[in-house]
Amino acid sequence: MGTSNPLFPKRDLLQCEADSLIDLLASDAINKPEQEVFQFMVDKDESPTSYSYQALATAVSQVAQQLINISLAPQDSQDQALIVLPQGVDFVTAFYGCMAARVIAVPSFPPKNQLQVERLEYAMTDLGNPIVITTKAIQPLLQEQLVDKEVRWLLIDDCATIDAPQLHEFKTKNSDIALLQYSSGTTGKPKGVIITNQNTLENSELIRQSFGHKENTTRMMLWLPPHHDMGLVGGVMQGVYTGYPTLLMPTDIFLRSQFTWLKAVTDFKATTTGAPNFAFDLAVKNIRPARLDELDLSSLENLFCGAEPINAHTITQFFEKFSQCGLKTNAFLPCYGMAEATLMVSGKPHGQQYQQLCIDEPLLKRGVVKQVSPEAKHSQWLVSSGIVHHSLNAKIVDPVTHTEVAMGQVGEVWLQGSSISPGYWQDEPRTIANFGLQLGNYAETYHRTGDLGFYDNDELFITGRLKEVIILRGANFYPQDLEYEASLAFPELKNCRSAAFSVASEQREQLVMAIEVPRNVSNFEALTITLNARLIERFGIKADQVLFLPRKTIKITSSGKLQRVAIKQAFEQAQLQTYFHFDAQHQQKNDTNDTASTHVLNLQDTTSVQQWLIYQVTELTGVPSAQISAQDSLANVGLDSVLAMEILFRLEQQTGVYLAPDVLYSSNTPSLLAEKITQVANKNPQTELDSTC
Repeated sequence: MGTSNPLFPKRDLLQCEADSLIDLLASDAINKPEQEVFQFMVDKDESPTSYSYQALATAVSQVAQQLINISLAPQDSQDQALIVLPQGVDFVTAFYGCMAARVIAVPSFPPKNQLQVERLEYAMTDLGNPIVITTKAIQPLLQEQLVDKEVRWLLIDDCATIDAPQLHEFKTKNSDIALLQYSSGTTGKPKGVIITNQNTLENSELIRQSFGHKENTTRMMLWLPPHHDMGLVGGVMQGVYTGYPTLLMPTDIFLRSQFTWLKAVTDFKATTTGAPNFAFDLAVKNIRPARLDELDLSSLENLFCGAEPINAHTITQFFEKFSQCGLKTNAFLPCYGMAEATLMVSGKPHGQQYQQLCIDEPLLKRGVVKQVSPEAKHSQWLVSSGIVHHSLNAKIVDPVTHTEVAMGQVGEVWLQGSSISPGYWQDEPRTIANFGLQLGNYAETYHRTGDLGFYDNDELFITGRLKEVIILRGANFYPQDLEYEASLAFPELKNCRSAAFSVASEQREQLVMAIEVPRNVSNFEALTITLNARLIERFGIKADQVLFLPRKTIKITSSGKLQRVAIKQAFEQAQLQTYFHFDAQHQQKNDTNDTASTHVLNLQDTTSVQQWLIYQVTELTGVPSAQISAQDSLANVGLDSVLAMEILFRLEQQTGVYLAPDVLYSSNTPSLLAEKITQVANKNPQTELDSTC
């Protein structure tokens, strides 16, 4: 890395000249071998498992040696490895094992739905013949999905018996590709973002400085999946880079109980934690006031929020609720980043109060920023994403003319700096289109992000996406993918267009699907159920609102592109003629007759459990209970993964019966799930009711 790097003026020589995170981990394994580096939570009712620097380094060395043993890469080139592992110690050791062996790590979820299967197959094809790192338990499932692929397997279970050198004997290169981060893309073509060792070191230092992290004194707690950049760089890498302990919790535990997230912060005395906006919304809604006395959030110095638009109303509600738990407002750290920048680009300065701006919403949609009073008509609060770190150069650019816009005007965010990715894996056209772009008379070249924003007093405000990407629960979805699924859901609708877009509600971003239909169509509720079932099966999400429109309502450009922005503006201005408007939130508020509140749940009676489940689905989705059969797929009645987890949580709350989240994949109808519930309830004695939020 070299001492001339401006990011490292105060770091000791070893960290200045580290070629990768392996150098830092190996050094800590020698200098503080018994000190804790990770805790891994497996179940909310079990104590986390602790790993020292020495134990982690030994496990990493064993994985690295086995990778070297089976690698087919010529000298001075890099092999690739798909890491198909769940959250936990196996994932962490596999990731660092790849780095030590100079093998490109490609994180991937163990596939549980069709989208994840297709992404795994795509990655296998895109990489050629990668090593697949998994467990003996998962391997048979992967063999079914990859039956026509030639696979080099590395079973993490077998690595514990490998004779391996000490970690400091493995030599890495600063220029090595550390990982490929496959992001969402257009149908059939995800993007493999290239991240080098230098990128990881630069961005880790950027995060350390922005968050004020300190060796041995910082304590991080995180539940974000390491298969994405925020969980990987923020959770798996940052603690190893800086030298502090990190508690990692599976995402499923958070989805079942948001209280467990904040209770883990309390018990671990975490100084840093964070999540996308939707997590703050869930915590506000689901953590009961009676449990607040059990939380002590006074240790938090950084409560970061990123990965999706930050809703000012949600954050205000969160602090109103949890300030009594010792949570300080200056701990809130809104930030902005992306995989192409390794992770972080900007954030609120450590220890300061975050900034908001009240602006004129109609003018903002035209690219003009005008501050107004909160009482003004059409006012909107925006939360600042903080200050862009000094190691990066961010410009606000007119996306058409490629020139800088004036201060206070909205434009596309362009970035330059050492955290920026070199480009996309084996995708020269998209790399050329998005990286190395010239801007005016500047000597440096820039990456165009596709994000829209503006500066106000050096604070960066993100206002939307140029490329119409829809961000839900921190994940990116491309509208053309959703529209394609709509066309498959309704093959009978000939010459009818559809458009997908998102709108901001008080709590979160909502997905809206606008669909043209012939005049004689009337079965709108059935069409809505069919659409959402397909979206849930394919993407794990559902439409919050569905608009059925007359033909030719959705316009196209002269080149045949959908005018999604125009249809969204017409919707927001109430100028759309609709045959039928499904609004899940509105329907839930009005469906007061079908509730579970008066239903007596009898765990000995499968029929009683079925009816209870149907009532739960009605409350969560707004679909009337009369329209739900016990044989209906949960996806077919609009229950996405988060809402399905909510039912398991309610079951545990009311009865003490615990079911693992994986049961939803096999018992995916009210009938099958009821059978499973009665089976588990009658096998185990009644437990004390779990009062978790």
